[in-house]
Amino acid sequence: MRRERYEKNKRNREFYDCIRDIVRHPAVLRMKKYAQHCDTDCYEHCLNVAYQNFCICQRLGLDARSAARGGMLHDLFLYDWRTHSRKTGDRLHAITHPVAAYRNARKYFHLNPVEREVIAKHMWPLSVFPPRYPETYVICLTDKYCGSMEILDHYSRKWKNRKLAAPLARAMERAVKKYPRIRQLQEILPELDSMDSAAVWESFSRKRRHPSAGWSQGSGRRRGFGQGRAKA
Repeated sequence: MRRERYEKNKRNREFYDCIRDIVRHPAVLRMKKYAQHCDTDCYEHCLNVAYQNFCICQRLGLDARSAARGGMLHDLFLYDWRTHSRKTGDRLHAITHPVAAYRNARKYFHLNPVEREVIAKHMWPLSVFPPRYPETYVICLTDKYCGSMEILDHYSRKWKNRKLAAPLARAMERAVKKYPRIRQLQEILPELDSMDSAAVWESFSRKRRHPSAGWSQGSGRRRGFGQGRAKA
């Protein structure tokens, strides 16, 4: 049991090291604004896919780092796909969004060939040309798997209290429990700094500590802390 926990923590740290510079980038945090599957936003979905990519590719001896980074960026299209066709006339979101995600990812990050293909061809066989790298075949499967589990999770909770649908909801819930869904980075590494400030897409640099937070500017000591002990 202790060894399993150690191996899991080690894997989680290695995964986080692969995507450290991506998950806190302002453009990537904007994905929190857009829903992807039911109540799962794009950021959460990409985090789930990236984690599955990393674990599978690591076991298969593939490029787990590139698979994780490409997975975290694979849906960086940065628009609401539910209203996209009505606003733009583009009714082929399933085919065109990998290109939009690739363009955005290339704008903000340096991508190696594996990462580029993982992003651009993750919807294969809807893409015209088949993948060249095995990591791309992995994301073609993990993307559909994570999307299916996210939808099952939503409806298992929605139908749980409906009399006729309750048996189906319980079966769906059992299936979802086997899926290591990740909602926040703390679930990968609990000791990480709080990601509550990433609940909105704005850059961290635009956040300011509230004056009533009780911390003295320029010092690491809280106001009044230790004064009572000094008086005693």
